[in-house]
Amino acid sequence: MGVLGRIVAIALGLLIAFIVLGGALEACGATEDKPEEPPVTSSVDPSPPASPDATGLPTADTEVPTVPTATDTETETATEEATSDPPESSPAADVYYENCDEARAAGAAPVFAGDPGYGPHLDRDGDGVACEP
Repeated sequence: MGVLGRIVAIALGLLIAFIVLGGALEACGATEDKPEEPPVTSSVDPSPPASPDATGLPTADTEVPTVPTATDTETETATEEATSDPPESSPAADVYYENCDEARAAGAAPVFAGDPGYGPHLDRDGDGVACEP
């Protein structure tokens, strides 16, 4: 067998090895032809989700939220403090009824939890409604 015969034998051996290796990979499921699963979408949001481009980065139509920096926040706070009037104390926040007779006399009964003047001492059954009729 000459040099040409050896080259042909090596080439055939390599070809057979690639065929066997390809069959083994396909049997294991390690092929590149797998279809990708479709993305899960929500039926609540009618707008399509923003999809990244092939690089994985957001596309130009994707909104990127901005995060305020410390200087932005400080500027906004300073501006608000300089332009806003001092808060006036509301008389409703200072309302206190000793008993339900006082609340009824003030025309506030029934008093609900969270309302000015509500207190647990006025709510006998603890349901969030004080001085019930």
